[in-house]
Amino acid sequence: MDSSVADVSRETFEKIVKSEAENLGLALPENFCEKGCLYLKEMLSWNRTHNLTTITDFREAVLLHFVDSLVPATVEGLFFDGSAVLDVGTGGGFPGVPLALVFPKSSFTLLDKARKKISFINLSSASLGIDNVNGICENLFAHSKRYDLIVSRAVKIDAELFDCCKTLLRKNGHLCFWFSSNQEPFQDDSLNEVRSYKLGEIERKIAVYQV
Repeated sequence: MDSSVADVSRETFEKIVKSEAENLGLALPENFCEKGCLYLKEMLSWNRTHNLTTITDFREAVLLHFVDSLVPATVEGLFFDGSAVLDVGTGGGFPGVPLALVFPKSSFTLLDKARKKISFINLSSASLGIDNVNGICENLFAHSKRYDLIVSRAVKIDAELFDCCKTLLRKNGHLCFWFSSNQEPFQDDSLNEVRSYKLGEIERKIAVYQV
């Protein structure tokens, strides 16, 4: 077995996630660590042949995939029972899957152009009983469904993509995008909040827009 898969430990996963979630002021549901660790183990196993992520170190993956994905959960008003969320350029399922575990009463559509990534997301989510996740292989600009919240963690936000996301929002909907510490958030009149945080020694920020 690949060493990165062998290193997957529920105890280590839980220790990292709970410590970082506490720093963020976030309470996690009871099944988060169990299902999250199993999902990560599956991802690292698939990654040996399907190239789902460049982050293969277990501890680094916990921090940079799972914990980083949770930051929007600390912003009041983004999620509510029955809300519809779109994750653009989800890759291996981030931030969609971790957020879906925190908000089981919201529905999450995870969009990516790579079919192998969407296949992994749907198969793994189904096997783990993460029923509020649906992965679709599609170009964002061909998409037409509307959402209460659109998130994107690893896609470059330019004017064309931003405007496209805005057209897919329901009334009073939100956009939430990640940026590195040396990036300026995309500037728009709808920018509502910029929140900076640290993951270990890495500085990150999210920008929240209300349209």
